[in-house]
Amino acid sequence: MEIKTKFWIENEGEVVLGGGKAALLLAVDRLGSIQRAAGEFGMSYRHAWGAIKKIEKRAGFKIVDTKVGGKEGGARLTPRGKAFVQETDSLLKHLQGSVQKNFEARKTRLFSGEPSRRLR
Repeated sequence: MEIKTKFWIENEGEVVLGGGKAALLLAVDRLGSIQRAAGEFGMSYRHAWGAIKKIEKRAGFKIVDTKVGGKEGGARLTPRGKAFVQETDSLLKHLQGSVQKNFEARKTRLFSGEPSRRLR
């Protein structure tokens, strides 16, 4: 048995970045291509590009640098974008791990009918 949660970063009520989009952006940086990263996630280039533009708008800074053409073409995260995505991804994974650890500590009592006592 496991617990499921989703975390994301918002700015003024709009989602900036969550686990799925962070994974997409990290794939863009790893693969050097929005097209290849989109394909890895089973989405169109247009959908991936639109998501990146929304993230940049909501974050307030450029996250992906693109260059057109040949060997010099492709896409990479900007230094600031890479730091933001890596830190957000790390935070989201840490939060998920904390929730799972807390759930594991309480699981026996949750399903045994024992009275609850506060864990610290």
